[in-house]
This record gives sequence, C-alpha cells and structure tokens, in this order.
Amino acid sequence: MASASNDEPSTDDERVTVLTFDLEERRYCVRAESVASMLGVADDASLADTADPWNAGTITVAGERVRVVDLPRVFGSTFRTATRVDEPKLLVFAVTDETDRYYSWLVDHVEATRTVRTAALEPPRTNTTHVKGRLEIDGSDVVWLDERTIHG
Repeated sequence: MASASNDEPSTDDERVTVLTFDLEERRYCVRAESVASMLGVADDASLADTADPWNAGTITVAGERVRVVDLPRVFGSTFRTATRVDEPKLLVFAVTDETDRYYSWLVDHVEATRTVRTAALEPPRTNTTHVKGRLEIDGSDVVWLDERTIHG
C-alpha cells in the first residue's frame, strides 16, 4: 500500500485493519480480513466443559460445521474459566481445516476494527508462535494474535 506521502509501497509499514476483542481484562486483535463473521453465542455450556480448549467442539452455523477454539480458557488466567461473560461472541474465520470445518474463536467481547501500521508492532515479550506482537490502540496495550498458528 502507498503511504500518505505517495512514496513507494513498503511492506515494512503497511496499513492493516485489525478487529479488536477482549478476553478477561486483556485486549487482543487479529487481522480483520481473516474473519468471515461474528456471531453471538446464547449457550456456551457445552463448549466450557470440554477437556481441550484448543478443540472445544464443533457447532453448525448456517449449515456449515465450525470448529471452536475456546480462547478465554486458552489465553485466560486459568485453564478453566469459572465465570463467563453473559453473551460471548464467536469469531468465524474464512479458512477451513482438512475436513472442511471452519475455524472459530470464542471470545468475551468484540470491540471494533482499527487501521494500524505494521511498523508499530513490537515483538512478543515471550517466545510464542501464537502472538505476532504488541501494539498500542486507543491508549491500550493490544496483543496481536496469529490466527494461522492457532489454527495449525
């Protein structure tokens, strides 16, 4: 993409739209173009009781099978989330696995989309493949998750 000063495009500082969301008291984001839809979840009890939060189950949405990753349990302060938000959200991604199930993440609250510069991304503070880095959005520290490695 070209910068505002009409310089040549730079992959070191491209503008990317991210979707921000909350898990417990922390803010996260993911590249917005990778999310196909966002759904409300009326009853997440069957997902909360699964043994593996990385594969918390499969639900059917509009005739499509959707594999759920329970992110509050994966990235939260405890492996089992005792108290959930009243109306969690499900981010459904545009990619499918080898059995044609779509990937999705159960999250607490979905915020908004923001356009950020990739040059503002700081490296992760810990050695992990699931985090692209950190950046500041609207005065808050936001962790940018790498959906490709989470779905891997």
